[in-house]
Amino acid sequence: MSKKNTYPVFYDPQSRRWGRFKRLTQVIAVVLSIICIAFFSTMLIDPGLPSLGLASGRTIQKVHHLWKATNQVLTVKPQTPSKGIKANTQSPVASSVSPTPKSEIIGFYVNWDDNSFTSLKHNISRIDKLMPEWLHLSTADGAIAVDDPVKQERTLTYIRQNRPKLPIMALINNYDSQTQSWNGEKLAQVLANPVARTRLIQQLQDFIRSNNLNGVNIDFENLPVASQSNLIVFMSELSKQFHPQGWEVSQSVPVDDPAYNYRALADLNDYLILMAYDEHYPSSKAGAIASQKWYAEKLRLRLAEVPANKYMIAIGNYGYDWQGTQTDGTEVSFQETLKVAEESGGQIHLDSTTLNPTFNYYDDQDKLHQVWFLDAITAFNEIVEAQTHGVRGFSLWRMGSEDPSIWSVLEQRTQLNSTVAEKLSTIQYGYDIDYRGQGEVLKVTATPKEGKREIKYDKQSGLISDHHLVSYPSPYVITRWGGDNKKKIVLTFDDGPDPRYTADVLDVLKKYQAKATFFVVGMNASANPDLLRRIVNEGHEIGSHTFTHPNIASTSPKQLRLEMNATERVFESELGIRSVLFRPPYAEDVEPSTPDQVAPLLFTGDLGYYTIGMHIDPGDWRNPDAAEIVKETIAQAVSGAGNIVLLHDSGGDRSQTVAALPKIIESLRERGFEIVPISNLLGLSRNALMPVIPDSEKMISEVSGTGFFLLNGFNSTLYYLFLIGIELSVMRLIFVGVLAIYEWHIRHRRLYDSAYSPSVSVLVPAFNEEKVICKTIDSLLRCRYPNFNIVVVDDGSTDDTYKRLLSNFGKHPQVKIFNKTNGGKAQALNYAIQLSDAEIVVTLDADTILRPNAIGKLTRHFINPQIGAIAGNAKVGNRLNILTYWQALEYVTSQNLERRAFGLLNCISVVPGAIGAWRRQLILKAGGFAHDTLAEDADLTLTLLQMGYKVDYDEEAIALTEAPDTVDGFLKQRFRWMFGTLQAVWKHRETLFRPRYGAIGMFAIPNVVLFQICFPLISPLMDLMMVQSICWTVWHKYQQPGEYTTQALSQVLPYYILFLSVDFLAAFIAFCLERKEDWSLLLWLIPQRFLYRQLMYYVAIKSVIKAIQGQIVGWGKLERKATVQ
Repeated sequence: MSKKNTYPVFYDPQSRRWGRFKRLTQVIAVVLSIICIAFFSTMLIDPGLPSLGLASGRTIQKVHHLWKATNQVLTVKPQTPSKGIKANTQSPVASSVSPTPKSEIIGFYVNWDDNSFTSLKHNISRIDKLMPEWLHLSTADGAIAVDDPVKQERTLTYIRQNRPKLPIMALINNYDSQTQSWNGEKLAQVLANPVARTRLIQQLQDFIRSNNLNGVNIDFENLPVASQSNLIVFMSELSKQFHPQGWEVSQSVPVDDPAYNYRALADLNDYLILMAYDEHYPSSKAGAIASQKWYAEKLRLRLAEVPANKYMIAIGNYGYDWQGTQTDGTEVSFQETLKVAEESGGQIHLDSTTLNPTFNYYDDQDKLHQVWFLDAITAFNEIVEAQTHGVRGFSLWRMGSEDPSIWSVLEQRTQLNSTVAEKLSTIQYGYDIDYRGQGEVLKVTATPKEGKREIKYDKQSGLISDHHLVSYPSPYVITRWGGDNKKKIVLTFDDGPDPRYTADVLDVLKKYQAKATFFVVGMNASANPDLLRRIVNEGHEIGSHTFTHPNIASTSPKQLRLEMNATERVFESELGIRSVLFRPPYAEDVEPSTPDQVAPLLFTGDLGYYTIGMHIDPGDWRNPDAAEIVKETIAQAVSGAGNIVLLHDSGGDRSQTVAALPKIIESLRERGFEIVPISNLLGLSRNALMPVIPDSEKMISEVSGTGFFLLNGFNSTLYYLFLIGIELSVMRLIFVGVLAIYEWHIRHRRLYDSAYSPSVSVLVPAFNEEKVICKTIDSLLRCRYPNFNIVVVDDGSTDDTYKRLLSNFGKHPQVKIFNKTNGGKAQALNYAIQLSDAEIVVTLDADTILRPNAIGKLTRHFINPQIGAIAGNAKVGNRLNILTYWQALEYVTSQNLERRAFGLLNCISVVPGAIGAWRRQLILKAGGFAHDTLAEDADLTLTLLQMGYKVDYDEEAIALTEAPDTVDGFLKQRFRWMFGTLQAVWKHRETLFRPRYGAIGMFAIPNVVLFQICFPLISPLMDLMMVQSICWTVWHKYQQPGEYTTQALSQVLPYYILFLSVDFLAAFIAFCLERKEDWSLLLWLIPQRFLYRQLMYYVAIKSVIKAIQGQIVGWGKLERKATVQ
């Protein structure tokens, strides 16, 4: 009765199939490797971009015709030199007071100048404490305002990462940013009100505590004389609250104000900071900021009242620029003074009377200016004077405006001699950027260089008595172009091309005959080459917006080079051109304000790119309505803000931008604006900005084109496989769910003949089952079916299986026990069938526990002569850990739910070995259980379907089986199932899509092929698509938290959520149909989908590889643990 003994399905003794597969794979791998190496090599080659030859935009203030070499143009009353200046400023060696061995250095820091942050990054290791201006007195009730929390957090993060132990003392002042003045009146009200003082102190405590700071600095200025006593009361209350908590209290006070009670304040503070500057100030007449004589006299005056160790001396490093004789000077940084002097021809000199540097110049309106400032030389002299008195230390006002050379003075403050003075002959460039010209087309045209000055050091006094400027230091120079005609407007679109919006934008531009410039993201351009070509073919210009849209401020030079080169290769391969135009994503550092921000612009400039800014930004990236976009664009254009408009055709919902575009064009033209591309703005041809690639480099473009084609093909394949997989899965779940509900409905209305009880043999093949076999037979003997026997075949076990069977059931009339040499499960079953004469045989795994009514539930269906087999309801009986919970969940939500639905269609593909009933004569007719597959049950099931019989399912015929509780055991079992199923499907492949075979060819085989074999093979790619989208979105959020896009995720997430929702709904239906199940299993559904499924991917891939290899695959016997309850 057995089928002829043949080789297993897929067996290839000569391994020819595997050899051919390997050779094909190797050829494909080699070809792809060559293409990939060549493709990525092109990314490393910088495209040769031409210079546009634009004129320098440098603006030089003219030298007045009355200019004199002596620079003495203003009539300013000279300060009388002190007869005793040398005695008052003698060197530390000549002093009777020994200098402090190590004095403290404090840096004042502000949020409102990015150069302050730059200075902090350069000099964080050189300061002992930081005093950031982070707090302002807000209202008269004592409330405080925090100055720019975002920048504050950025600064704190940087300090914690680079010098976490640096003490930070928050500075609070009463400066009113609205009126740009010190609000002494409001301060007086707060100090006079005990409730307001208490609130102020409490808020200061809260701020210090919440930010883990070390103390506070009080900088209250312009205080009425009458409020000085209240200030002392406040400082007393503040110290009493702060000092017990270990917090430092200090106060900044003017060096020369008789209203201040320095002695009383010194007693209340840990120390006072003497602001030893502003001898002349913006509202005074022009003059020295801190003349050496004035400084020395005021310092001695203060030291006569308070011990030196209670004073920090604040050293100024800034200047004031007064126009003529007016008293409205403006503050300037050290670098700004040098820039003005260089461009105007002003001659900086050290005033011999004050030892402060100064110069005069005429501006471009012939207005005479006088500039006085403080620098490293004045700091040298001031520290020399202060060191003789043994002061506590020095504070720099302020970081960001200083002469960078001052740090060498501060570092060597205890040994300020001629050697240190000579080092000041090198003038370091500062923290500002020199912009020249006008417009929004930018490029770095000069890099920093140091300047020189000749120093004259006076050994007797220990001071620098004179200096002569030899050459100016130069910062980064960024030249602007394109701003000459404010009536020309350029419309630019970032982030595309996008199939959703770019075509609409192009349609509008075509309708209005307007030309624009598109800054495209390389990967979008590569994915939408038709749109890219349309942009250029319709006369518009293109520029690079990088390849993946990163934040270039945090991008390494290597990555940025690849980003730029990759985008150029897209242009070359698709258009045969290049572009010299570039706009950074997120507008990051388009117009840098500090040297730290110049690096990306410098790097892209070295590659040959011109960076395109955008002074007209209607904020369409925030998704306002169309009317708002139009209003903002027109308002900014009319105000003369700039020439270039920033709009977007991708990166989010851009429907409002598309809707606004016609009105923008109409409104601009109505107001006399001309809409032009960037080439017109610069007075150049379109080809100058987008040159054609030379013939010698066309091979590179072809290689790039091939690489992008393959890359896009892979990404598109991923995307469409994802969509197809999700859609098919959703349709299948809905289909199965509906059929299962219908099956449940009609089954409960079905009537069975209770008198029908055909003879039954329960066949139990056993191999090394000593731990479980007795429990299984016991469960069978408890069955209530009246007419059955048990046939147990020991298939050559090497343990005590046979002995235990004989010992426990050898004399039982219902149990027949046989022993044979090992031949496999199929042979054992066929052997048992030969020994049985029953009409129905029930096959059972040796680890399975049968419910008492299970046999009767199975056999009642066979009254229908068309029934060939009945699948029982197998459940996991050993729910011990997460793996067995997942399997229990799978049995309910997948296997059993499918059998309900497919039973209606007569396409159940497998009657499980754990519990199934078969019509014995049909088994014999089919040739018995075949041994050429590992899934003999699936093979026989498909055979019966092919023979035209019906296979059905009974949910009440329950058997508890032992599932693997280790990953290794699980993988072995599922590999056997998957490989065996693959064998069975291949064996019955002739039925595929052949209607004459009925449901087996139209549903059963396609279902197995698609959802049990192919789907697990492509599912890793689907998951990869989802993971890629999530990573892409997270990366963009990391790059730019405020402006990141979720477009990539939004393209796949809704489908994935839909799939999970329908999947969960199907699982819910499955449990509703099996109400006695443990509903808590549903809690494991989500982790099962993300973890358990990955194991099935591995099994599927391994099965396909083994099939190709053609080796004989063993059964993979699992260890039995007898854990079924």
